[in-house]
Parts: sequence; structure tokens; C-alpha cells
Amino acid sequence: MSFKSFVTKGYAEGETIRALAAATGRSYGTVRSVLVAEGVRMRKRGHRPATTMMAVADARARREELSAELLRARLASGLTGAVAGRRAGISQSKVSKVETGRLLPKVADVERLADVYDLPPEWRRRLLSLADKVARDAAHRRAVLHRGVARRQVTVARTEAAARTVRAFGVCGVPAQLLREAKPGQRLVVVLSEGALRSASEHWDRLHRLSGHPDVELGVIRWHLRVALPDAGFVVFDDTMVVFDLLAGNVVITDPDDVRGHLKTFQRLHGSAIFGDAVRTLLDTIRSDYEKLN
Repeated sequence: MSFKSFVTKGYAEGETIRALAAATGRSYGTVRSVLVAEGVRMRKRGHRPATTMMAVADARARREELSAELLRARLASGLTGAVAGRRAGISQSKVSKVETGRLLPKVADVERLADVYDLPPEWRRRLLSLADKVARDAAHRRAVLHRGVARRQVTVARTEAAARTVRAFGVCGVPAQLLREAKPGQRLVVVLSEGALRSASEHWDRLHRLSGHPDVELGVIRWHLRVALPDAGFVVFDDTMVVFDLLAGNVVITDPDDVRGHLKTFQRLHGSAIFGDAVRTLLDTIRSDYEKLN
């Protein structure tokens, strides 16, 4: 199955763009550009299959909708990112980052791009209204994150230090717990997507060693498996706390029911992963592929 067919079929079956990116080792922007170019109607980021545990805030869904609509508008205009940026008075890099959601555009930027794309009045009004809401969301998010962050970090650090078992899932990168020295008496169980593993070339030697460590259990979910992956990586400390990353920053969960739900999600991911010799063989194969390309 081709990459294009794989992602369009997976998205139609309810997979998220981030999960498809992690599964294929491609970037989020590449997967989304293929879907948009194929005329696939984009879901809001808040949409999830019934089996997915992670909820996403409305603010994040609005930001994703804005970036997707800007990409769709440019494709409909037939302009390249370079031409659109030049006509709007912004850089090609900024156009790309705005379309992939890596950069929050100013309302004035959106207004200039809407002019360049010569959007119909209704589409233009909707886009500017969305840009205004996203800007207000960002202002509120900055205010919320500023309050109480130091106290929360101390609580998380103490909980992690006291935990007997730390479970971590990495969808786009290697969890920090794998990059620190193991704490005596603490068991570390980590599951990575193959995309996360392939993108971490600077850590392959360390991961190869850790895969045989008696207190570390390292698993990898192969990219070709049809496994529903959460959008964000998360860490579970014993059965008391969950920490996971959103666009707005780290979110800490201590509600017992929610923690149990994330433990259940982790066990499902754990059950789909390979371990031990299979991980080391995969690492050797990935390294060999990488050396051939370089």
C-alpha cells in the first residue's frame, strides 16, 4: 500500500494525523498536506474515535482548524507558499509554520493572506473570526500557564521520585525518563512508536543498551500495525498521577478514574509492542538503513 493510500485510508477509519505521522515516520505537515491535496475533509482535533481516551481542548481544536483552513485556502488559490508569503509580506517559512500549526498567526497575517487568496466574503469572515478566537485563546492560555507552574513542577518531581513504577509512552519523541540515569529500585516501562524511534538517531546507542537493562522494559509499536495512538506522549507514575503534553503545555491528572483510564490505554499500547531482542534487531535494521542513506 502506498503512503498516500495508507494515510487516506487510516484517516477515514478514524486515525489522527499525528498518529499516522508517528506510524509512518513522516512529519505531521506532510501527512496533512497529502490529505488536503486529496480533498479529504478535515476533522477538528477534538474529534476522536470512541476507543480513544485522550480529550483535546476546544482551543486546540480551533487552532488546528485555523491552520488547516489556511492551507486549504492557499491550495485552492493555486499559489506556492513562497508566492503567497511574498504577496502578503511575510516569509515562506512563516506561511509553512502557520499551515502546519507550529506558529500562531496574528489576525493581521490572516487578513493579508485572505486578501492574497481572494477568498469569497463568507470564507474570509469565517477565517478572520476563527483567527480572532485563536488569538484570544492564546492570551488566556499564557495567563493560565503563568499561574502555579512552579508548584506543579515540584509536585510532579516529588511524585516521580517516589514512584516504584514509571510507565511512559512516546509518540513523537523519546520520553525524558529514558535519557536520565535510572533511579535505584524504580522500574521503567516505556513504549515508543516506531516513528519516535526512527527520529531519535542521537539516542540509538543508549536505547540499544537500555533495552537489556534489568529495570527497564523498552517496547516499540511497529509502524505497519493498525493501532490507535494517542496524539500526545504521557507518563504514569504508579497509579497516582499522569502527566502528558498538549500544545498549551504539560497537563497533570490525579483523578483516580482518569489515571486508571490512562493505565488501561498504556496496557493496550504495551500489548501491541515488541520487546527485547526484537527491539534490538529493529534498531540494528534502522541504523543500517540510515547508514545507507548517508
